[in-house]
Order: sequence, then structure tokens, then C-alpha cells
Amino acid sequence: MVVGISGCSALLVTGFGVRDSVTGIITQQYTQIQTYDIGITYSSSVAQKQKDELENKEKDGVKNFVFVAEKSMDLVGEEKTKSVSLIMADPDSYITPFINLHTEKKEPIAFPQKGETVISAKVADELGIKTGDTVTLQDSDMKTLKVTVSGVCENFVYNYVYLSADTYVEQMKAEPEYKTAFVSVSEGTDAHLLGTALMAMADVAAVNISQDDMKRFSSMMSSMDLIVVVIILCAAGLAFIVLYNLTNINITERVCEIATIEVLGFYENETAAYVFRENTILTFLGALVGLVLGIFLHRFVMSQIVVDMVSFDVHVKQISFLYSLVLTMVFTWFVDRLMRKKIDAISMTESLKSVD
Repeated sequence: MVVGISGCSALLVTGFGVRDSVTGIITQQYTQIQTYDIGITYSSSVAQKQKDELENKEKDGVKNFVFVAEKSMDLVGEEKTKSVSLIMADPDSYITPFINLHTEKKEPIAFPQKGETVISAKVADELGIKTGDTVTLQDSDMKTLKVTVSGVCENFVYNYVYLSADTYVEQMKAEPEYKTAFVSVSEGTDAHLLGTALMAMADVAAVNISQDDMKRFSSMMSSMDLIVVVIILCAAGLAFIVLYNLTNINITERVCEIATIEVLGFYENETAAYVFRENTILTFLGALVGLVLGIFLHRFVMSQIVVDMVSFDVHVKQISFLYSLVLTMVFTWFVDRLMRKKIDAISMTESLKSVD
């Protein structure tokens, strides 16, 4: 019974853990890492005219902004190559209010200086890269640049590499094209109305609202609720099979003993408690074992979920352990209620068959 119930609890921990690990990454990505509200993509490299025009939008709700250069490049590893999005900051700007670089332990990481780079944790893990290593970035024209990894940052959506524009100019012998702007809006400003106004500016190709990205990804992750329900049903089925069969065997083999207890004057509730108290104790012990097993099962399951451009925050919330324990005990209570009828149906005359 302990082994069977531990499997039930482990399944519950895994189900809730998968949901915890997946559903929270979108909020973290767009509120703790990419902290800007609007992304603007220009059709050509921006000039002073576009900068002045964006500054004039302050009355419409533009709080501050930064221009960055984005370029798709390949990060070359020892055994394989991964496509990444290279982000280079305008040397005249300060990117920290828009991109919060920090480790998975929430320790802050400074924006890379000349000759340095900061890369996303997922791509670093896949290529076996760590802080202090020298890595190679290669563009579509096979031009390369070598930089030292100054930090590995937490990131959940897409693979990013952050680089100083000075480093790019020095090694690639070309100026990066600043065709992207990150914009933070003033408090109380409707980002969608502001986005419409920004779209009307010259040379603007696209305006992306971070809030819309959050909603889109969140709707994609909503299927996790269905997965959790399926796992809960499987865990309930396992608990029912284990508890029902073992309790049924227990009662069948102890019919004379239970009948004798009734003859001695035990009330129905006392007789049921005499039998089901064992179930409750064993279930509780099995659930405790299952909570521990569930941690390892959850880690294994998450290691098998591989999405190229998405990283997961592998963890199980404390409340999920409580839910798993409570549900396991609820399953036991439900089976006990079913088996109560079998105990009540035992005739006291069965005690006459006892050799005692």
C-alpha cells in the first residue's frame, strides 16, 4: 500500500510541478527580464530624425526608450551550432531599464563591456558554455567574432546574446544597424493607443506590444491545466485500484475478527475506524514518500520536454506539495466510504466461525 500510494503522490507532484514550471515563465520573461512595454521595428537604420520624432511622443505616453541593433547569428559550439538573436546596445544609451540581465539565482549581471558577451542560460547549457569561456559568433556571410562570456543570464523565450556595439564595430569592421527601439510607457498610458500612434511614424515597419505577447503565450500554456487534470485522474485511478483491492483483501481475511468486534459492542463508526485507521496511517506514510519521489520524477519529466526556443523554470511550489498530500488523503477517504458498506454488511454471526 505504501508503494502504491507513493506512486499516486509522485504523479500528483509531477503534474502540479509541470504546471508550475511552465505557466510562470511568460510572466517572468515580460516583467522581470524584458521590462519594456513596446518594441518598435523600423524598415531602415534609424537616423536622428527618428530619434527626435520618438522623443516628441512623450506627451502621448512615451516614458523613455533605447535604440538597439538586432541581428540573427550562429553561436558556434564544439559539437553543434545554435541560432541566436544578437542584441547590441546603442553606445549612447543605457539598456538596463529595458533588459534586466541576471543569473538564474537572481544575481545581477552587468551589460557586457568591450570584448565580452552575455548569453542565455538555455543555449549555454546546450553548448556547454560557462562564464569565462571564449565563444565564436558567425553571421550569414561567414564573418566571425570572438568574445569572452562575462555572464550567463536567465531567459525563457528565444535565445539571446548581448554584445557591446563597440565590440561589433572593432571585429566586424562595420557599424550595426539600429532598427529596433525598446519603449517604456508612462503609468496610466494605454499601450495599444500609444502603439497606434507610433505605427503612424515614418519608417516604422512594426509595433509589438509586450502585453499582447504575454497573452498569446499564456493562451498557449493554458493547455497545461488539461495535462494536470489528466495526471490527477491517473493518480486517482492508481490510488483507487491500490486502496480498493488491498482494503477488500484486508476486510475479507478479517471477517470473523470484525464480526467479533461488533458482537463485543463496538458501534459502526468504531468498527470502521478500527479497519480504516490502518489505511489512513499507511496512506499518509506513502504520501510522504511520494512527495520525495515526485521531485525526482518531475525533474525527469521536465528533462524530456525539449522546446528549441523555450526554457522552463524547473521547480515545484510548496502549495503543490500540499495539494498532492491533501488529494491523496481525499482519495483514501473516498475509497473508505465505498468499503464502509462492506463492513456494515458483515453479520455478527460470522464471529461464531472464529476458532476463538
